[in-house]
Amino acid sequence: MGRSLVITTVLLNLLIASSDARSIVPVKRQSVPATLPEDWSYKGCYTDSVGSRSLRSTATDSDAMDAEACIAYCGARGYSLAGTEYSRECYCGNKIQGAGALAEDGCSMPCSGDATEACGGPNRLSVYEKATTSAPPAAGSVGEWGAKGCYSDSVAARILSYGAAVNGGAANMSAESCTDACAAGNYKYAGTEYSGECFCGNTLDNDHGPEEDGCDMVCNGNHNQICGGANRINIYEFGLTAAPTTGWIAQGCYTDSVAARTLNVGMPVDGGAAGMTNEKCQTVCKGAGYTYAGTEYSGECYCDSQLRNDGGPAPDGNDGCNMLCNGNQTEVCGGPNRLTLFKYVTGDEPTASSTATTATPTEPTATSTRTNTATATATGLPTGFEYKGCWVDGPGFRIMDNQQTDDQQMTIASCSNKCADLGYTIAGMEYSYQCFCDDVIRMSGSLADNDSECSNQCAGNADEKCGGPNRLSVWSSQETLKIVKKPTPKQNVDGWVYQGCITETQEQSVPHVFQWKLFNETGNTPEWCLGQCKKFGYMAAGMEYGNECYCGDIDGIELSGALPAPETDCAFACSGDPESLCGAGLRLNWYKWEDDPLYVWNYPEGNEAGLYEFLVGGPVIPLISQPAINGKVMLLEKKGTGPPNSTGAYEFDPSIGGDIYHAFRELQGIDTDIFCAAGLTLPDRKGRQINVGGWSLDSTFGVRLHTPDGELGVNGTSRWQENFHELALQKGRWYPTAMVMANASMLVVGGQGGSNGVPVPSMEVLPRAGGVVEADYLRETDPFNLYPFLVVLPSGGIFIAYYHMARVIDEVTLDTVKVLPNIPSSVTANGGRTYPYEGTQVLLPQSYPYDDPLEVLICGGAAGGVGIDNCVSIAPDADEPEWTIERMPSPRVVSCMATLPDGTFLIMNGGKTGEAGFGLAKSPNLNAVLYDANQPKHQRMSVMANTTIPRMYHSESVLMDDGRVLITGSDPQDPDFDQEYRVEHFLPPYLLDGRQQPTLQVAEKDWEWEQDYSFTITRPNGNGDIKVSLLGSESSTHGNSMGARVLFPNFSCGGNSCTVTAPKGPYIAPVGWYRMFVMEGPTPSHAVWVRIGGSVADAANLGNWPNFETFQPLPGLGPI
Repeated sequence: MGRSLVITTVLLNLLIASSDARSIVPVKRQSVPATLPEDWSYKGCYTDSVGSRSLRSTATDSDAMDAEACIAYCGARGYSLAGTEYSRECYCGNKIQGAGALAEDGCSMPCSGDATEACGGPNRLSVYEKATTSAPPAAGSVGEWGAKGCYSDSVAARILSYGAAVNGGAANMSAESCTDACAAGNYKYAGTEYSGECFCGNTLDNDHGPEEDGCDMVCNGNHNQICGGANRINIYEFGLTAAPTTGWIAQGCYTDSVAARTLNVGMPVDGGAAGMTNEKCQTVCKGAGYTYAGTEYSGECYCDSQLRNDGGPAPDGNDGCNMLCNGNQTEVCGGPNRLTLFKYVTGDEPTASSTATTATPTEPTATSTRTNTATATATGLPTGFEYKGCWVDGPGFRIMDNQQTDDQQMTIASCSNKCADLGYTIAGMEYSYQCFCDDVIRMSGSLADNDSECSNQCAGNADEKCGGPNRLSVWSSQETLKIVKKPTPKQNVDGWVYQGCITETQEQSVPHVFQWKLFNETGNTPEWCLGQCKKFGYMAAGMEYGNECYCGDIDGIELSGALPAPETDCAFACSGDPESLCGAGLRLNWYKWEDDPLYVWNYPEGNEAGLYEFLVGGPVIPLISQPAINGKVMLLEKKGTGPPNSTGAYEFDPSIGGDIYHAFRELQGIDTDIFCAAGLTLPDRKGRQINVGGWSLDSTFGVRLHTPDGELGVNGTSRWQENFHELALQKGRWYPTAMVMANASMLVVGGQGGSNGVPVPSMEVLPRAGGVVEADYLRETDPFNLYPFLVVLPSGGIFIAYYHMARVIDEVTLDTVKVLPNIPSSVTANGGRTYPYEGTQVLLPQSYPYDDPLEVLICGGAAGGVGIDNCVSIAPDADEPEWTIERMPSPRVVSCMATLPDGTFLIMNGGKTGEAGFGLAKSPNLNAVLYDANQPKHQRMSVMANTTIPRMYHSESVLMDDGRVLITGSDPQDPDFDQEYRVEHFLPPYLLDGRQQPTLQVAEKDWEWEQDYSFTITRPNGNGDIKVSLLGSESSTHGNSMGARVLFPNFSCGGNSCTVTAPKGPYIAPVGWYRMFVMEGPTPSHAVWVRIGGSVADAANLGNWPNFETFQPLPGLGPI
């Protein structure tokens, strides 16, 4: 997907004109409906753009779309604008954005639900508007959280690093539910975005800043609040006290009655009742010296300096304030017995206090060696506060944190109340005007020798004492003060050993000592910080500024130029443990992991590292690579949006290899654009290849079939078959995933409704069986769940991974059976593994007797604009499944993973930063990494050979039948990287050790589960154990190897004659085509394709589907 791709109106019209199925030839002029829901009116025909939506808050589509349906959808979500487009699409918002402007024509396509109505057109919106006031506000403050305002954001570089799940899911999103979720994680900032997304963090990252507009999407869970927008986020800060606001502040809709006025003084305005506006009412009230102003019943104005007769916020919210001002029809001026109320604020009013939480000391057991016997009195104290004596404060250290702003009017009561209002239990006064708040006395604090040492008069009351030089007058609600020791470095934590205090750079051009930064305002401790670093495989870590935690590698010390510093420089107590040190400003207390290594990477050399070689220049940049049962590889590229004159399909013959004129055969028959479609090999007797979905319009509904023919070295004559009129998906899908189910049906999941279109959070089955099944969890995670990973599980369930979540669904109902733990991403951010964050997934090998739980392996992805540097694995069928994190040698995003005959996996291609999309991924990975599941976890990765060709977005790697790996493509549309037509192959070490490949002959290639079949081999090397592997047929695109799995079945040999037992089915080895390899020692044979479970495919009548003219001849039923 190209985030920057914008289809022009000309191109779109050409696409429409070329498609019979979606072409519109109006027989009469469609019109605006004569009647509309109450308060709604037609606003006009507006321009729109796929790349920059005019209404961008939320969207849906339907085959029953009309104005009423769209208005109902948008109105129910609190939006005041609704727009229909392209017959079946609906968009909502509170204002026209982007390049949206009134258009003279173009809104002429009939609504899919009512052909007499116009529902926009190509890049045209029929817009309807509700008579209403401006959009609802973002929450000003939420409990302890203060609003900072509307900020910019970006999927590629988040302002807040952690994506949080709120109670009730995205449908319950509000300022309250998001701040609650962030508070549970001890985060400083919370942010709501795109109606249903919540993000948390401890810093505002990636140079984002305040924005004047763009936060215009109502919260899913509270339609009276705004929850950000597209690339806009409403930020809240814990403990933030809002800056004083001056002027007239809207209070909302208040109750009133003629008999008992809430505001007692009725006032005439300029122009009389007919000219009433809120501003005119405010002017006359302020001029008369009143602080409240309220408008009512369109033309009445009332003033007062207090609220009377129990007047207050209306119990029905804003519903009763529903009458427009006589003098300004864009404003509301109350309603029957309802006031639109305003209050004039000078900024000097006392503000409501917020409550902050602080860490409880780990061991607050120390007590002072002296007891306070002095007494003092003060009035206006918080409940329970008493004088606790005069305490020594320094020099050179503080016994209380959280110093407040200096106050030249400070009194004992004002400081104590300030601390109590902030949630603290101890207040300390020093130097007459300094106020400190805390819950403990730090640094083993002690009483002064004499209470008279606190002799400074309070700045605001000369009759009271407020400390002295290096002395604190302490008042507290604690019966016995909690006193904690002077913080010291914690020497050993688990396998971590303290190394000392070192310098940290402040130069922007120099990296941090340790790369990954976490922030914990209230809970940073050595145990917490080092535990986070260990979890993600980092063996060096440090704490800074008391509340910062850093994870990384030991070589970061040398790379950053860090130097040893005096231990006294690291003097900040940890925010979560006042008795432990956590660095200081530009100083780190650092630790090294000295137990068993958290990971071991291998660095083979020479032939053991494998070899990249240039193979041939190609005519195609494939988005999809799919090995076929004839030994060739189908390469599919964009058609229409790709190179001119391309048919979109080429077949590569590996036996010809470097001869560009003969190695590729161009195929005809693809009618629509397969840009970002899904593919499979069908389990019918001919091993047809199927491709579904695509880029836009008809393409998204496309179902395309191809029957491989022609042996290696001989051109076939086959072509692709496609006819949208005869065979189509029920829902248009861009970026879907497909999977062959246990009953030989195909499950198609997810996607979007065309280029940057509305989400398609649903599933359907081919051949068609019933309707589509909606999945709320896909709707809630759009657009981060595209190309989800799908797996048939041995339990009979279906595993689905999407964004950073996973679950198991029932194979019949497609309902959720088990929700799995969230997928870990990086130590600093909650990123994703599926498109657009695009990691890659495979299944770890299963071996006879197949008793061990099947494990899913996912490697790479993106978080916070950086590739993820780990692989994670899980056994979904386990009783209590948990993810295992294994660190990779480098971060990887938009990468590929090829399954090898020996059950190892080759991780290749991609970048170290960014995400999927045109021009978004950077810093290429040029080496391959071999993952060997036969080794212990955390010791499975080897850094292999390098290439010189960057392979970024839209690159692929697949195994060829002879054991080589075919590497193709790279379509970044980025000036930093070429559009890559060169084709490489990678030679694994098993092809470089001088051994000859054994030969394999299989008489019977149509297998049934758990039956025995004969095969013969040659053993040219005369040594090495024999192994047999079965690799599921795959179609690879965007890191998703659809259909791939590897099994090691039971077999026996007598000389060169052997017998293999087909694996169990239909869940261990789902019905389908497999490549059979035999290995003599490390060396594989060439593959022989076999079909397993063909009787199930025949029972499903798959060989006679689809029985339409375009798709003849059909394979039929029976053995191969």
